[in-house]
Amino acid sequence: MLKSIVLLASITLVVQPAFAIETPRIIPRSERVGHPIDQVFGTLKHYFNDSSLSGFVLRSADQKSWTLVATRSDIDGANWNNWAFCKASAEQMIYRFEDGTATVTVQLQKAGAQATFMSVSADFQGTYTLGSQEARIDCTSTGNMERDLIAVAGGSPKGTR
Repeated sequence: MLKSIVLLASITLVVQPAFAIETPRIIPRSERVGHPIDQVFGTLKHYFNDSSLSGFVLRSADQKSWTLVATRSDIDGANWNNWAFCKASAEQMIYRFEDGTATVTVQLQKAGAQATFMSVSADFQGTYTLGSQEARIDCTSTGNMERDLIAVAGGSPKGTR
C-alpha cells in the first residue's frame, strides 16, 4: 500500500507541470464606486481627455455600452515599474527599458441609482533596447494603474490591494 502511495505521489509530481495553466496576462480589477454611472463615465472621460492631467489619450467613449478605451505612451521608468512587470527571455534581460505603452479599457455597469460597478483592464507593452536591437514585450499589470483609475472615479484610494 505504501509503495502505491509513493508511486502515485511521484507520478503526480512529474505529470502535474505538464497540465499547469499559465496565469492570464491581463486581469481586470473591479470595484463598486459610490457615484451614479453617468457621473463616473463623465469623470473618467474628462480625465482621459486631459492628457496634461492623466497622460492618456482617449480613444473611444461609448455611453451606450458605458465603455471607455484610452492609451498612454512614453511611460517613464518609475511609473512603469509601479504599473507593469515584463517577463523577458534570458537574452533580453540585459536590454534597457526604453518606452512603455498601455491600453486601458474601462467597463461600467449600473449598481443602483447612486452606484457603479467599474471594471478596468490594462494591456501593457514594453520596448527594450540593446544597442540597435529592439524588443517589444507583452507585459503583465501589477494592478496599480487599474486601482489608481478606480480611485480617480471615486473608488477607494487603495482599492483592494
